[in-house]
Amino acid sequence: MLEDVKEIPLPSDLQSYSGQFKLRILKSLHRSLFIHAKEEGISMNQYCLYLLAKNDTEYKKRR
Repeated sequence: MLEDVKEIPLPSDLQSYSGQFKLRILKSLHRSLFIHAKEEGISMNQYCLYLLAKNDTEYKKRR
């Protein structure tokens, strides 16, 4: 960050986050996520967490 002259963010207060949120999605997306998770041999929760983390990492790289 220093080499790229980017601001180093302050640490966040993780205690103010529960680690849970509810999300309503299309039934077709629910089905697709379920199928892909099953193919990977993991729970749908784990699969969605993987997808979110992967996308968040890509988002951070673009900034």
